[in-house]
Amino acid sequence: MGRMSTVDDAIVFDAVGRKIAESGSVVLQDVVAETGVSVGSLYHRYGSREGLLARAWLDAVLAFQTRFIAALESGEPDAGERAAVATPQFCRDEPARARLLICGRKEELLSAGSPLVIKIEVARANKIAAKSMAQFAKANRIPIDACRLGLVAFPLGAVRMYLPDQKVPKKVDAYVAAAFRSAVRVS
Repeated sequence: MGRMSTVDDAIVFDAVGRKIAESGSVVLQDVVAETGVSVGSLYHRYGSREGLLARAWLDAVLAFQTRFIAALESGEPDAGERAAVATPQFCRDEPARARLLICGRKEELLSAGSPLVIKIEVARANKIAAKSMAQFAKANRIPIDACRLGLVAFPLGAVRMYLPDQKVPKKVDAYVAAAFRSAVRVS
């Protein structure tokens, strides 16, 4: 029977997110310095630097999309607003994961050298989220471009005004909800 891993993904991914926010890239030695996890343990757990970055990205994507899709598919009359506001709420509730998604470049975190299995999982997750958004748009007779603006572009723009240096204030939720309503009303 093999030994249990002592590597805590959340701590390692948090370090990755901080480095991404600070400098736009990650060097394994920086992760080692911040976490105390040895390079050997990182390689054993993630296979490579690219594997670590891809796993951190996948973790953040899945955590956000679970929340976003649940809000969008809630069946509530304000489901669209709830889904739009999921972005600033996620940034407050999950700051480490949010830093990866908001401050990281997908090309850096999910690169050509990333494990294929993780690339496939990210593509699958993105496809599910896109399908959910398309179904929401169709069911509510909203053009998909209006949905993308109200559910993705406006919320992302709002939180990028604060991250990575500041906490996203609660008041941003009202602005994001209003932007969503405006985007779908114009269509």
